[in-house]
Amino acid sequence: MAANRAAKYSDTQQDNNDTRAGRPRSEHARKAILDATRKLLVRTPLSQLSIESIAKKAGVGKTTIYRWWPNKATVAMEAFTEQPGIQNIIPTTASASEAISRQLESMIRQLRGQNGRIIAGIIAESQSDATVLDLLYEKFLKERVEALYDLIERGQTNGEFNVNMDTDIAIDMMLGPLFLRILSGEHGIDNNFAENFPQQALLALKI
Repeated sequence: MAANRAAKYSDTQQDNNDTRAGRPRSEHARKAILDATRKLLVRTPLSQLSIESIAKKAGVGKTTIYRWWPNKATVAMEAFTEQPGIQNIIPTTASASEAISRQLESMIRQLRGQNGRIIAGIIAESQSDATVLDLLYEKFLKERVEALYDLIERGQTNGEFNVNMDTDIAIDMMLGPLFLRILSGEHGIDNNFAENFPQQALLALKI
């Protein structure tokens, strides 16, 4: 699954790079565009955001944005992933159970509130452009999913988890409810879910 998504994304990225090849990015303009996008998304849903509004707030031309990003969803994705605190830090713990719990807690923190609304908007945009979903996987989910795969296998090896469990289904069971909550609106990931879901998810791995 990860390999197929990564390969598809690589092909798409090559096409995008070929289209926008030429002038290198100005780091100052790039930061201004990403900062403008983050500020606009505080009050404006991604569905209502436009390249024109981003360009105006960033003080650049629309052609500057289109030279580096193919659409508003890819700008929003980069603005999201380059925020402080979004980087994935894989927990180092004695048990696989504790590491998975911390990994899920970290994802919940990263995807609550405004960030959740941005991700929900990106998923909505993917309905008309499948490459957007590939971008979300590559830029945010891939590293986290691969870490969960490794931790589940470690837990099966040391006796923490059911050895007959299908790892793909286990990953779906852990991440599915999280993204269902994100798509349910800004109150989807409430305090009760944030506090209890990681431990509830672990129970499914031990059956």
